[in-house]
Amino acid sequence: MSFRIAGALLAFSLIAGLTVPAGAQQRPSIAIMPCQFFSADAESAEAVTQGLVQQYESQGYRVIDMSRSRDTFSQMGLSANQHYPDRVALSFGSKIGSDLVAYPRLLALGLPGATTEPNPTAPEAVVHLRVLNVHSRAPIYFRQVGHEFSPGGTEVATEFRLPQPVATAAAADVTGIYFQRVAGSRQEFRGSR
Repeated sequence: MSFRIAGALLAFSLIAGLTVPAGAQQRPSIAIMPCQFFSADAESAEAVTQGLVQQYESQGYRVIDMSRSRDTFSQMGLSANQHYPDRVALSFGSKIGSDLVAYPRLLALGLPGATTEPNPTAPEAVVHLRVLNVHSRAPIYFRQVGHEFSPGGTEVATEFRLPQPVATAAAADVTGIYFQRVAGSRQEFRGSR
């Protein structure tokens, strides 16, 4: 008799476990590499990094502390002005002990070089983001956006800085589809502890 009760309780707990909504699952940990920058400045890249931290934290991810991320980045001898292959980002995520690693790059900041408009006036922050699963060693997300912003003032600027609210909006642009299509997916949890 007790065997039947135990079996019924086990079956009930399995069914109950399957009905937990995906949003209620605990999110994996994510290490965000310091944003790399090329045709931009370090301050704007840092603003993008902070924008990404805000986006992932607001969605319930366990974001590895950025001081620890910066220390690991420095200890690995990485440069903020150099492109790296996925294996370097995966090594970074492995060293820091995260489930996922986000590898952001602020590729350009300013007026678009190639445009069909005769006099473009709105500068763009071109943000590229890759997210990789450290355990499966597979990329699970890639997106690049050109986020337009208003630099303020009436003069034509030749050098731009990305204020934090604009950087946060650019981070929301580049991560929006991630939270719609990848968050809670098998790819995100594959191989995690």
